[in-house]
This record gives sequence, structure tokens and C-alpha cells, in this order.
Amino acid sequence: MNEAEEPNGAPAPRPLTKDQRKHLDFIQAVISRIASSSAAAKGWGLTVAIALFGFSTTKATPELAGLGLVVVILFGLLDSHYLRDERLFRMLFEDARRGRVEVYSMDKNAYSEGCSRWDVLRSWSVVGFYAPLILVGAAALVWAIAC
Repeated sequence: MNEAEEPNGAPAPRPLTKDQRKHLDFIQAVISRIASSSAAAKGWGLTVAIALFGFSTTKATPELAGLGLVVVILFGLLDSHYLRDERLFRMLFEDARRGRVEVYSMDKNAYSEGCSRWDVLRSWSVVGFYAPLILVGAAALVWAIAC
């Protein structure tokens, strides 16, 4: 085995320069902020929606349950936007790690074709969180109408 080869025969990666490592730090910081914003969107969406669903069932006000459903949908769309951006920056990170992009480039849009909005909307992170909230909202709406 040649010193410049990995055990699988692939060429060994070159060590990253100081600028490349700093670039990766910048990208990772953006990914962390996006993930934090996504978590905040989930938290606020859950809080506001459950409050509206609760009030709609106790006061028998279907309008509040409908508003809660709108809140869930809007926060779900916002969260899916954050998730897509996070995925795009992860693709950028991977290419920056491999030295395939210009140092300090933060152009995530070059990866848009590899991550469709529809795929993100159908992801477990979005559907698994917001679909149960929509079911709770639908139940609250039915309850408020029936009472």
C-alpha cells in the first residue's frame, strides 16, 4: 500500500489548511444557528397551537381550533424551510471538507437541486412532529363544533 493511499485504495485526503478549517467552522456555526432556529420554531408552534386547541375545547370556539391549525401549518412550513437550509449547508460542509469549493464560499444555493422542498416537507422531522399536532387540532375542531 502506498503512503498516499487509504486501505481501500482511494487516495488519502490532503490535510486541511488553516483557512479550510476556519471555513468549516463558519459553516458549522451557520448549521448550529439554523438547528437552533428550527428547535425554537417547534417550541413556539407547539406552545401556541396547544394553547389555542385548549381554549377552543374549553370555550367551544371552533375558530380558535381553526386558528391553531393555521398556526401549525405556518410553523411547519417555517420549520421545513430551516430544515432545507440546514441540509443545503451540510452539503456545502461536505464539499468544503473535501476541498471541492472555494474557501470561505457560503453559497448553499449550488446544492438546491439535491434537496427539494417536497422531500423536506415529507421528512420524518416535519411530518413526525406536525402531523400529530394537526390530528389534535382536528379533534379539537370537531369537539368545539360538537359542543
